[in-house]
Amino acid sequence: MNDCIFCKIIDGAIPSYKIYEDDDTYAFLDNSDQFEGHTLVVPKKHCADLTECSDECLAAVMKTVRKIARHYIDDCGYDGVNLFNCTREAAGQSVFHLHIHIIPRRGGDGLAVCPTHEKIGCDFAAVAKKLAISD
Repeated sequence: MNDCIFCKIIDGAIPSYKIYEDDDTYAFLDNSDQFEGHTLVVPKKHCADLTECSDECLAAVMKTVRKIARHYIDDCGYDGVNLFNCTREAAGQSVFHLHIHIIPRRGGDGLAVCPTHEKIGCDFAAVAKKLAISD
């Protein structure tokens, strides 16, 4: 995809701080500079988002995510990681190439990564009925 910034990063047309690369995936530091070690893991084959990639592509991405998360915890002194993905514009996706964010964490770092909201009074039975997948 010629106009995709992540495809350009994978191809080397745009420089990046590479963390890891294999045949199917590429991981690099996010340049937003909001969290130390904020890493993006992307498939090398372009797909717009989580819903549009193949099972094999998603498995390769998640295998890389796990490898990097283990490395950050076991070898780099972090205590844990946050993972997140935004799928489609309404969810905050701004680059339309599948990517998983890894945010390395240290206990007591005070980072507010997960949103907090007031309880909405959810009718869990109704929501579960609406969202349930039947075979």
